[in-house]
Amino acid sequence: MTVLEHAVEHPGHHHADKPVAVAVITPSGFYPDADDYNRSHRDEIVAHVLERAKVKLELTNTADWVAEVENRPIDPSKTFGENGLHGIVEIEWHKPEGGGGASGSL
Repeated sequence: MTVLEHAVEHPGHHHADKPVAVAVITPSGFYPDADDYNRSHRDEIVAHVLERAKVKLELTNTADWVAEVENRPIDPSKTFGENGLHGIVEIEWHKPEGGGGASGSL
């Protein structure tokens, strides 16, 4: 049984050592790729997965990037478990969105 099949068949079923299916989505592409997930564990530090994505996608200047899951910021220095992440996890990793833009009236 794959990680994805287990997550579908056993929603809400949690174990500290249960695998996590992780995808990293960046402006430059997907890790591991657009059709797959990386197998991690809840006790793995998120930054380790982001570093593997950085190397594979040949990303530079990511020091100020932010990581979010379902529009919620996560702390890459913590584990998946400490961030409350389990099952299928899609991390959006990108530069922080700044203010700017046009004012609303003319």
